[in-house]
Amino acid sequence: MTKYGAIQVNDDDNTSVGSAALRRSSSNYESNAHGHLAPTWFRVTIVAVAIILVLAFFPKSNFAGSSSDTTASTLTILGMLDDNATEDDHDPNEALFYDKQLVNHFTDDPVESAKTWSNRYYKSTKYYKGAGSPIFLIVGGEGAIEKMLYPFVTEHLAPRFGAAVIQIEHRFYGPYQPIMGREATVKELLELLTPQQAMADMVYLTKHFKDELVCSKHTRKSSKYCPVITVGGSYPGFLSAMFRLVYPDFVDISYASSAPLKLYDQSTSQYVYYDIVTDAAEKMSKGCAKAVRDTLEDASEDILNAKSVNAAIKNYDMDAYPPGKDTGLYKGCQVFQHKHGSPLQKVGKFFALVGTNEEFEKEYPQLIGQEETPCFDLSIFLPDGENARVTTSDWSGSGGGNDGHKWDFQLCTLVVDPIGFSSKSMFPKRHWTYEALTEYCQSRYGKEVVPQPYALVDEFGFDDLVKTGASRILFTNGLQDMWAGGSYLENVSDSILALNFENGAHHSDLSHVGPSDNDTDDIRLGFVQITNILAGWLDDIKAESNNN
Repeated sequence: MTKYGAIQVNDDDNTSVGSAALRRSSSNYESNAHGHLAPTWFRVTIVAVAIILVLAFFPKSNFAGSSSDTTASTLTILGMLDDNATEDDHDPNEALFYDKQLVNHFTDDPVESAKTWSNRYYKSTKYYKGAGSPIFLIVGGEGAIEKMLYPFVTEHLAPRFGAAVIQIEHRFYGPYQPIMGREATVKELLELLTPQQAMADMVYLTKHFKDELVCSKHTRKSSKYCPVITVGGSYPGFLSAMFRLVYPDFVDISYASSAPLKLYDQSTSQYVYYDIVTDAAEKMSKGCAKAVRDTLEDASEDILNAKSVNAAIKNYDMDAYPPGKDTGLYKGCQVFQHKHGSPLQKVGKFFALVGTNEEFEKEYPQLIGQEETPCFDLSIFLPDGENARVTTSDWSGSGGGNDGHKWDFQLCTLVVDPIGFSSKSMFPKRHWTYEALTEYCQSRYGKEVVPQPYALVDEFGFDDLVKTGASRILFTNGLQDMWAGGSYLENVSDSILALNFENGAHHSDLSHVGPSDNDTDDIRLGFVQITNILAGWLDDIKAESNNN
């Protein structure tokens, strides 16, 4: 058991902190009853190439940039929620703020327990049919959220079920944070930047939203009970599943896409991530893996013997879905497989493709259309904070700025993802170790930061979902997705299901486009299967309510 607990949600609307294990074991009802944010192919491949180049040319360099132990506690919190429902003609892409979000949900200190912050969120009640209808909670993750993310949820699932939708921004990501006006200290981050705190935020915001919608006070016996369905992809997919696991009396269903539970419980091979990247590239363009491997090995040797790397770095997006010659993955492979040009020229041409990529242009507009820029600026991947490096705690890529800083910190504490490069990978072999991670994290944040790779799984028990009494969790995976290697690919029980898509990449079912004519047949079928599974579980919940 770790030092963190879980907020208990009772029918009388009181919430209190208790151990997650105790919370699960006390729920006999649930034991018997049958969610910009993720790295794209661009980030994966660019980070891999950048790591190789940085290590080759600057093996000891930090690429330095500019310029907190937690105690367990118990707390009883009376509801601080609005009782009056409101009419809603709100634009779902316009931000709202929940001003009563607690800075620290797990403290006994009376002063600290009273501190609040403004949590950004988005909502849509366009298709909401009234009290008793479901609520979809889209879970935010390791990046700022500027609008509603998933059209499949807002424009397909919501009208199908007459549901309301709410989307929460994860604490410490984006411009609105629990600590405003200054940088949070390492001690504060250790206490406040955790999945446990993030899930407690979700409890409070969802309770607030339920009150707006005139839903019942968290009892399934009422006809006005609004079932909560959490939705997330990648790290938010993990949070979606954990929210259902830790708060089974509050969350009814989890839809978790590309959710790397097995990566976070440390049970999957560290090499599976980039091995899948390699296999996907080879499937897209036969011979790609060898071409990339040979080019990077030769380029690394050339870089070590060169005076500069000016021609080596520009950028590109490596998307793998929908499959075909228009994808970034295929185009990138063609650069490396071209018969002419030196290794460094091929690497340079690969990065130079950035100018044609709309997603990259939106994220890094400062690099587009600047012909005078002599080379790609690696500092865009440099997280904020002291002692920052391009090669961070996350070898799949932390990203730059504030979001990169906070994700880097999370992977130095509780959310540890072991990702290395095998000899099978198209990238030069590099072994990942806990010792090297600890050394990096302490050089970045200080000796008080010690990675705890088993803390979350010891607390939540997500390495054995059946034993923990979990139910109504749907895992979806694109088999061309590197995160699929760390997710559940088979049904765990009758109510913990897995859907796999042969042509799918990273949460392709939860794209920012939604169902479209470009989707492959397996993804189209997946939309139908997902809808039917959710419909069946919602019927079960309604039946259980009627029987009680």
